[in-house]
Amino acid sequence: MCTCLAAQTPIANRVRVAARHLPQGATVLAKYTDNQRHCLYYIQGEKIFCLDVVLNINEELDFNQHTYKKVVSTSISNGGDYMFVVLDRGENTGEALEQRFELWRIDSKNRHFTQLGRGFKIEKTKEGYVLSQTVKCLTPRAPRSQQRWMVREQGYDEKGKPLPPQKPYEMK
Repeated sequence: MCTCLAAQTPIANRVRVAARHLPQGATVLAKYTDNQRHCLYYIQGEKIFCLDVVLNINEELDFNQHTYKKVVSTSISNGGDYMFVVLDRGENTGEALEQRFELWRIDSKNRHFTQLGRGFKIEKTKEGYVLSQTVKCLTPRAPRSQQRWMVREQGYDEKGKPLPPQKPYEMK
């Protein structure tokens, strides 16, 4: 008599086994056990990988060959159709409000990446995400600590669709 627990489908079993055998230090981002997606997404170091358990292909997601320093945060939409990734490009332009963060959406059904936007701050909210973006520097010749900036916030819903942009405001 076997008392082991098994997943309900062969694909789910493969995903479960793959998750148990990830490299040390890897973190599971999402598991898809349906016939269409059959993948395990995980983070190893500062890279995101997609392991297709049917085709037995493990590939690094390259975000359209954009270089980035680290993965800041990840989340999954309510229905699981989309994964959101916030990346830090690690740029050093010398600007006080450097737009170094990028918000990406990954469609779990077709594995297409979409860059939603860049900003100096990206926050996860109940409705989705808010990107804080610089519009222009009002005092470009002032010392960096005394510069005044026009900033606007751009929101995105749970599916990555843009919300109406907010009016720019001044930030010191």
